[in-house]
Amino acid sequence: MLTLIAAIRRKPGMTHRAFLRHLHQVHGPLAAANPLRIRSYVQNHVFDASFGVEGDPSYLTAFGRDSVTELRFDDLEALAATMSDPYSRDVIGPDGARFNDLPSALALLTRTDVVGPPRRSDADTVKVLHFVHGAQRLERDDVVDGWQSAHKHVVAEETAQANAVRGWVQHRQVPGAEEALRHFGGSETVYAGVTALYYGSEDEALAHFPSYERALRERSEETGSFWDPSRSFALYCREVTIF
Repeated sequence: MLTLIAAIRRKPGMTHRAFLRHLHQVHGPLAAANPLRIRSYVQNHVFDASFGVEGDPSYLTAFGRDSVTELRFDDLEALAATMSDPYSRDVIGPDGARFNDLPSALALLTRTDVVGPPRRSDADTVKVLHFVHGAQRLERDDVVDGWQSAHKHVVAEETAQANAVRGWVQHRQVPGAEEALRHFGGSETVYAGVTALYYGSEDEALAHFPSYERALRERSEETGSFWDPSRSFALYCREVTIF
């Protein structure tokens, strides 16, 4: 199973609320009316975010995002067929351009690599999407291997921040869909992958994810720095399943 992940922001002059209303009430139903070969479509509505590290001028870079789309496909053939279909080209694409700031869009194709304990799904569940930017000197696979090793080490610790995680999924970036990704705009991604961590409430997520991220950074420094925290970011979301 492949997952296309697209982190987007609203067009200039548009409010966050208006963006989410159009995404959920207009764009979502358009996609659901003709799913083509998409297995599932999830919208992640962002309500908070964090990025950069203290004292780093890269913090001034605008990482802000309003939502993250997750589209799941059986294989590359299904992805390519969906993105090239006239319905995607003539209906979904033009509607997306009404709210998506295309030049700033960030899209990557991923394969689920590590799945943690099953998450508890209820109205209060909060999902934190952690976009990991690898250290420049490392190959992507080395970045992901170091990242997954550090993640397993951190969540294995019997600490409050580790115990607060109700479930997690790690997505490793894979090549092969560059043309399809241009459907969302933006440029080629430099992110090694995304971790989705689930918490029981907004308060739990805001209290414990920063500690998790700090522990991950410390583990990275101890083992040779596999990632670049100043160019990585985290989005706190409410998950909305369209189909």
